[in-house]
Amino acid sequence: MVKPIFSSVEHKSYVEEYLKLMLSFVKESSSESKYNSFVEVIDLIINYHNGYGEDMVANNFNDWLMILPINLSICCNGYFAALETKRNRESLRAYRVLLDNYLEDCVINLSNLNYKND
Repeated sequence: MVKPIFSSVEHKSYVEEYLKLMLSFVKESSSESKYNSFVEVIDLIINYHNGYGEDMVANNFNDWLMILPINLSICCNGYFAALETKRNRESLRAYRVLLDNYLEDCVINLSNLNYKND
């Protein structure tokens, strides 16, 4: 998996905690090949995050902070929606609720990070 670029230790800890939890839920509910395909999509999101602002005239620090948690959440929710069956519906919905709670905490914490231009 591609390594994300982080602005600070706090940024790294908030996003990595969410990412690890999300990947563990996806791995638990997927076959190995589907999990690997999911990780390929995650790599695309991380590459976009890492390159944000390189091709643009204007970029925004707060937008950049939110790329990973928001896009990872959308990706994971879509993945779980595609996997959902009568048999696994309850567990996938429980995973989504837990991930949504972590996402909310992550976004709040990232919103409170202060930009420092050293």
